[in-house]
Amino acid sequence: MVNYQTPEAEPSLKPMQIQIAVDAYLEIKKRQELRPRTLKQIRSILLLMAKAFNQRHCNQIKPSMIEEWFCLRKWNRNTIDGVIAKIGPFFNWCIRESLCTKNPLKSIILPKREETPVCIFTSTQVSDLLNSALQQDPQLIPYFALGIFAGIRPDEIMRLQWQDIRADGIFIEGHNSKTRQRRLVKITENLRAWLTLGGDLPPKNKRKRLEGIRRLAKVNWGQDIMRHTFASYHLARWCSPDQTAHELGHRDTTMLYRHYRELVTQLDARKFWSIRPKA
Repeated sequence: MVNYQTPEAEPSLKPMQIQIAVDAYLEIKKRQELRPRTLKQIRSILLLMAKAFNQRHCNQIKPSMIEEWFCLRKWNRNTIDGVIAKIGPFFNWCIRESLCTKNPLKSIILPKREETPVCIFTSTQVSDLLNSALQQDPQLIPYFALGIFAGIRPDEIMRLQWQDIRADGIFIEGHNSKTRQRRLVKITENLRAWLTLGGDLPPKNKRKRLEGIRRLAKVNWGQDIMRHTFASYHLARWCSPDQTAHELGHRDTTMLYRHYRELVTQLDARKFWSIRPKA
């Protein structure tokens, strides 16, 4: 005899407009001691979404609606990935709170990813930049050296102090890291040579001082250019995606290949890693 089990009833949903849910969710995020910049980004994206869907309830948001929203905003794939990272946890929270039964992001169709070259410095530009810093504002040398030759994020550099730089590496504690994960970054020989010159760590009035050095060096600046430069030349020199991703603080090589590297020859890489202060 076959025993038929009665299917479980779906949990009753609480009707709640998305704006109200977003407000409640943001109050929770405020209590999680996120960094102000991170909280601001989450708030900005969620409020933008709430405005787009106006008076709709959370359980009324369908994958096609999300896709149309992305299309209307004319966001590229990289931007969409960043938005998903912010709104995905919100919909998971909605499921937990019985505001909806499914996360609409799980079924969306994403646009194809187009590989676009990242912006990096040439070896000559790195030399010009560092020599200009030596000439005009040598106290900024640690900022440039840690960003270009160690791939440390600008915000992380601003949280470092000299005691974090030790003989066996650069210690980035969890409270100083973007990902809240501790990591140890190796110090290459040329990086060590630049760090021995000393300087401000962290630097004050950074923006104005950086702009002066960039103008003197006649070097253009791009988004995350120091970190992209490090990743590209590190990968070309040591030919180890896992090692490069580890130095960057990534869990795997996905981000490295998606966002952080440009094609660099081994000859250019050898020139890059031999850049040292002039005797």
